[in-house]
Amino acid sequence: MKGIKVKNMKRLLSQNGVFLVFGLILLIVDVTFISMLFILSVLPTLYTIIILVVLIGLTLLAFKLLACRKEVTKQRKIGVVLSVIMIVVLAVGCYYLFTTYSAFSRMSDEDKQYEDFYVVALKGGSYRNAGDIEGETVHIHQSSSSTYEQAQDMLADEADVSYEEVSGYMDLKPVLIDDKGEEHDELIFLSSNYYDMICEYVADFEDDTRVIHTVSVEIGSNDIARRVGVTNQPFNVYISGIDTFGGISRVSRSDVNMIMTVDPVDKEILLTSIPRDTYVTLHSYGALDKLTHSGIYGVGETVETVEDWLGIDINYYIRVNFTSVEDIVDAIGGIDVTSEYAFETHGRQNRGYSFVEGVNHLDGAAALAFARERKSFEEGDQERIENQQRVMMAILNKITGSTAILTSYTQIMNTVGDEIQTNMSESDISSLVRMQLADLGGWNIERISINGSGTYASTYSMGDRQLYVVIPDENSVKAAQDAIGEMMN
Repeated sequence: MKGIKVKNMKRLLSQNGVFLVFGLILLIVDVTFISMLFILSVLPTLYTIIILVVLIGLTLLAFKLLACRKEVTKQRKIGVVLSVIMIVVLAVGCYYLFTTYSAFSRMSDEDKQYEDFYVVALKGGSYRNAGDIEGETVHIHQSSSSTYEQAQDMLADEADVSYEEVSGYMDLKPVLIDDKGEEHDELIFLSSNYYDMICEYVADFEDDTRVIHTVSVEIGSNDIARRVGVTNQPFNVYISGIDTFGGISRVSRSDVNMIMTVDPVDKEILLTSIPRDTYVTLHSYGALDKLTHSGIYGVGETVETVEDWLGIDINYYIRVNFTSVEDIVDAIGGIDVTSEYAFETHGRQNRGYSFVEGVNHLDGAAALAFARERKSFEEGDQERIENQQRVMMAILNKITGSTAILTSYTQIMNTVGDEIQTNMSESDISSLVRMQLADLGGWNIERISINGSGTYASTYSMGDRQLYVVIPDENSVKAAQDAIGEMMN
């Protein structure tokens, strides 16, 4: 009797093996896809309902066909084919949903910000790599920064170095190259931002020195978001273009500064550009400095400084860098930008590009060069601001008004996930995507600029050294305030 039962069980399993295998796989993929669909929540409700109805209907049909008697082979074959097709389609769907979720999650991971600190030596000196600094004396500058102190502790633990202190970070320059041009085979240790500023303001310093070691310190960030219903309330986004390549999490100067005011109801966007050299009072320090320099104290400092200055609330921020611009433009297949002038680019990183008056089709590297050039124009930085806005508008129009996001979806998601940083929540981003997919219409994009007059003045970050700054024109400031206020009310 027992043997008969075993034989019957084996026969039953054999007869229904196809159903069990394909049915189980299909069920697992179904549940995974539906779960991710609801977790991500990027599709409009109507689209979601249609997908669920079709999916449930096809799944039940596949189960019915697979459960047919063994003799009915045609139906079972159809069931197998249908199951395979559904499994493949749903697996691809799961991949795209996971890619999207991962991108949104990485974009919103605002807590991961780092400040880099460099050990710098002469290019022609004896110090060539990290191994050469073991047990050596390293020059540092006086600072109240806890992050700098942490970096010093980390370096001391790594290489057993000792420190010799000078007054300010600009006093580290003559440690390597004094005012007579004589070189000294020594080591200095300072923030990457301060090193970049010395390179900017001291001729040939970058060419004569090398970074032989980097210490990265993770810094905390406060949640400064002023959250609103992004699909039914207007909001302001501060867009910061930092002057670095590579990873986006590095604290750095803000080379591009824009306020993007979004009215999701009327589908209007206002881009307000602010010159990088605008002379403003830093929120946390109560001292005057260039707006671009506020970025070295963290994006929160820049946001609160702009809020104080313009008298507006900034709801969110978005940070991009040079690599972000290049990769985003390449991911969407390039952009078309209209230039008011024919010009060539200058500078070590931008050299070799020519643009015609009129429409230019640009890849990522060309778009970055177009947005960074200023020496070719009489109006200098003001025309650069205009070109930055043209690049931004071209990107927005390409994404919202074409099929680019569909044809290059995975590449775009991977790019924005790794190379854009924001304090918008995943749900905020999902809501905006869902709204756009429900409509698929374009946006009306307007742009204005704050301008001013150039002069030289001391700054908080550079001490008594006289730097070029822009004194904002009060009329243009008032016009920007009014335009932003009109869209926000």
